[in-house]
Amino acid sequence: MTAHSSASRRFGLRAGATIAMLVAALAAAPTSATAAPAAPAPVAWTACTEPALAAFQCATYTVPLDYDRPGGATTTIALSRRPATDPARRIGSIFVNPGGPGGPGRGLVRAAPVLFTPEVLARFDVVGFDPRGVGASTPIQCFATDDEALALLNQMTGVPLTKAQISATLSANFQYTEGCKRNAGPLLTHMATINVARDLDVLRAAVGDRSLSYLGLSYGTLIGATYANLFPQRVRALIIDGNVDPDQRTNQRLINKFERAGGFEKALTGFLSACEAAGAPACALAGNARGKVDALRNRLRQGPATLPDGSQVTLDDFTFYVSGQLYSVTSFPATAQTLQALYTAIISGVSTLGATSAATLPKAPAGRVLPTDAYSFNSNDSFYAVNCADAPLPRVPSLYPAIAAGFEAAHPTFGRLEAFGEVGCANWPRVDERYAGPWNRRTAKTVLVVNGTFDPATPYVFGQRMARELGNARLLTMDGYGHTGRNSACVVSWYAKLLLAGEVPPVGTRCKQDVAPFPA
Repeated sequence: MTAHSSASRRFGLRAGATIAMLVAALAAAPTSATAAPAAPAPVAWTACTEPALAAFQCATYTVPLDYDRPGGATTTIALSRRPATDPARRIGSIFVNPGGPGGPGRGLVRAAPVLFTPEVLARFDVVGFDPRGVGASTPIQCFATDDEALALLNQMTGVPLTKAQISATLSANFQYTEGCKRNAGPLLTHMATINVARDLDVLRAAVGDRSLSYLGLSYGTLIGATYANLFPQRVRALIIDGNVDPDQRTNQRLINKFERAGGFEKALTGFLSACEAAGAPACALAGNARGKVDALRNRLRQGPATLPDGSQVTLDDFTFYVSGQLYSVTSFPATAQTLQALYTAIISGVSTLGATSAATLPKAPAGRVLPTDAYSFNSNDSFYAVNCADAPLPRVPSLYPAIAAGFEAAHPTFGRLEAFGEVGCANWPRVDERYAGPWNRRTAKTVLVVNGTFDPATPYVFGQRMARELGNARLLTMDGYGHTGRNSACVVSWYAKLLLAGEVPPVGTRCKQDVAPFPA
């Protein structure tokens, strides 16, 4: 695999007492929130001009850059809308966010028929938005060209092992952040989630809704939780699915990242267990599936492996591939086939790949928001801008190798990846605007918290904590795999009940996933 593909996959994007002491020392007092100003004008919708959004309506809306100076500089938010199909019975708007941070949200209107029932779509506009700094909103940009960004990204290793890899990764991350400081402008220090929640309240008023209806997925759950605690009386129907632990994420980020690595390990174990339960031929990896995956990982720790067509597979390739495939249960059968073919070729020395090397790990795209964008790495820049603002992490780069070793000792497949994932925050400019609690303000309506039992990126325990930490919430458990409660008609039906009637599930309600991990 090329260095370019290894770098681009960054987006797609047992700790001991030392880590605990670092977290305690880094904990910061939360910033007090100020109320968002009332929106002065309605959103002016027009037909979208981008081919991917041709069936929808688009708009931009101006919001304060700094809510402590509402009459000062501004930034723009890009929106899309799928109008209610029965406007005579329209209730209002549902704002949707797909997560990230750094993920553009306007395209989520295209997924509305998957996320919501026909009755919900009849009575609500679905509104997607690119959060501040992201995508078609006024974008944050750390470098003038792709080449400048890639010159540093290509020096980074996602799972650095050798002294040379670690040194190059730390140095390139440091230089990347310095580039952001030089080039990103004033938006760089106003990207914290508290400002996204304030923007959301302005947008709510601008579409004419007295209170907010919202679906937030993954990182979008932190936006939702922040909104719920800034504006608790403006919550109408708030659904958060695939949850972060808001208190831990904003106050103990290092431990939070350690537990995230554990979430991926648990999801991998679930994948392998389901494989063995299904057996061959439903799961091609069946028959000591755990041993095969561990053998691949351990072999690639020694260096790249060459496939029959001459291409190489690295530890980065393997780790990013496996972590990415755990996001969707529908990918499990193909993932098992790929891993089995790689095991046979690399460990057994027998090629079953064929002339086209079908099992070569897929190469991730560079992540352009639109095909015409001149700069491809806005999502990477905004990922750092949000995470580094929201949460305290060690500001001494030389600490990270020891932290990674501790992570890896407990979580051998994903610990090192998670430990180095935000090392660019070590020299990020200090940001005073952030919300780190309290998280227990009682909302006007009960928040619906949805989480899967084998979610890799937001493990089930995070959903349990989110439900406990919020002042008025109900947990809906999905027994299944992948990130968020996708592929469950039961989950979608509870979305609908809350949005249409304000109904939440009884305590202890569980939903099944409609897709088997390895269909017969």
